[in-house]
Amino acid sequence: MSPVTNSLLAFSLLGTGIIATIHIVILLGQNNTTHEKYFKWAHRIGGYIFFALYVFISVIMFQKLEEFNVLPPKAVVHSYIGIAIFPLIVIKICIARLYKKFYKSLPIYGMVLMIAVYLQIPLYAGLYMISAIKSQYVILQEKGRFVKVNVNIGRKVVQQRCATCHSLERVYAHVKTEPDWRDYLSRMRAKDPAVMTNQEALEALGYLVKNLGIDETKMDIQIGMKIILEKCHKCHTLERVFTSKKTQSEWVQTIELMRSFDPDLLNDSEARQVNYYLSKVLARQELGQNKLKTYRITRDMDLLIR
Repeated sequence: MSPVTNSLLAFSLLGTGIIATIHIVILLGQNNTTHEKYFKWAHRIGGYIFFALYVFISVIMFQKLEEFNVLPPKAVVHSYIGIAIFPLIVIKICIARLYKKFYKSLPIYGMVLMIAVYLQIPLYAGLYMISAIKSQYVILQEKGRFVKVNVNIGRKVVQQRCATCHSLERVYAHVKTEPDWRDYLSRMRAKDPAVMTNQEALEALGYLVKNLGIDETKMDIQIGMKIILEKCHKCHTLERVFTSKKTQSEWVQTIELMRSFDPDLLNDSEARQVNYYLSKVLARQELGQNKLKTYRITRDMDLLIR
């Protein structure tokens, strides 16, 4: 299930518990309560719904825990609080049904149970909903359908997971197309399958495509420069690039020559971005264009003199 669905279920659990608690507190706090039967049944029905939601959410969460080899600290706290809720529910039901002599302590168990639920829900569902409201999103295609991915969560996944194996500079120094980023993440997960779950990999992909991705439909000078800084120094100094004086056609020939030496150096999309940067920033004008420009300047000067 999606994180949004899980968060909505968690808040439904919290809301049901609050409603059931309010009804029993009103019933116990006033001696001459009108509609006593209504408050009892409202609390009982609320309790049934609460228990059903808790069991359903627990099954989902235990399945999700199987994706982790090592749990993050926040997940450990979240899991232990969630597991502790179950014996509290069992004790409360046993007192209400079997051990009436402990009935006076029943409200205390109820309050502890609600506090545990309240502490657990905001730890994950609350933070996720806040992040979802404030975050940017990117649409990606996953398993034949379009998925809306939270970029802020993806940034946290990249910072936390990628840093376990290498420095983040190795990530931020790259700009790639979406297929290249998918391949990059697949290779990382092949080395260590436990490094991130499928959902985390999708969120990381969304962040990388949004912030470090190459849009093949658009040309961007900054992306071309990043690719040059990332790739060209592998074979020679960067000074050799930035001090060269070549025309646009000569730069195209140079790039294709470099790719013939190492076919994996640049893909087609990266080559287009690099050529765009070189043509806009480093390329000198063709000889014919220089002559035309000189002719226009001379002609304008003659007109001014006349």
